[in-house]
Amino acid sequence: MINNSRQFHINPSQMNSDAVTIKVGELYKQMTSVLRLHTGDQVRFFDGVGNVSDCTIAHVGKDGIIAKVNTQRIQPRGRDMTLAVGILKKDRMRWVLEKATELGVWNIIPMISERVIKRPSTVPPRWNHIVKEAAEQAGRAWLPQIESVQSFHDVLQARDNIVLCDVETQFQIGECPKGVSTLMIGPEGGFTKDEVNAAESGGACIASLGEHQLRADTAVVVALSRL
Repeated sequence: MINNSRQFHINPSQMNSDAVTIKVGELYKQMTSVLRLHTGDQVRFFDGVGNVSDCTIAHVGKDGIIAKVNTQRIQPRGRDMTLAVGILKKDRMRWVLEKATELGVWNIIPMISERVIKRPSTVPPRWNHIVKEAAEQAGRAWLPQIESVQSFHDVLQARDNIVLCDVETQFQIGECPKGVSTLMIGPEGGFTKDEVNAAESGGACIASLGEHQLRADTAVVVALSRL
């Protein structure tokens, strides 16, 4: 069993059937200075597109690290699920990115709906870093894709098989069609009535997560688990 602190995402170009090569850089510093890994230590690498290599470190030097491949496999991709979430503030957005990655989401859409307060025009680089670290923690070989920032109506137009979570409905999320592939979760305060009506008119399943009103970040975890 590989310790989760010894699992690393790398570029596919760094992995071949015989060895994994780590050049001097951020990952090199993490492995040598932070984790203090040495020759003979066991490590695991993921390339973000399904390939997994269990390795033994064969060389650590000023020029980089070479790890000998012991076994390789392809991790199944699993169910294709997209999360479109109203952009949350600071740590709550970080938490959502982490948990969505751990729970197996494949695409994450930062969404601007009417009640979103924080409205970045582009995806902050640190969000991709958060997803990468969460994938390493979870041992996930497929790296989720964070799509560009999109409006609520853009998501509705571009996606099919949507379930939108709203506290006002009595219809439970477990009753939605099994082919659901896009989950829409609002920001703090949820979706407006006009947004819910627009989604329902477009064919989305409007569903509740229970009798209590959950915080947006909690709702993401509950909804993904039930789907």
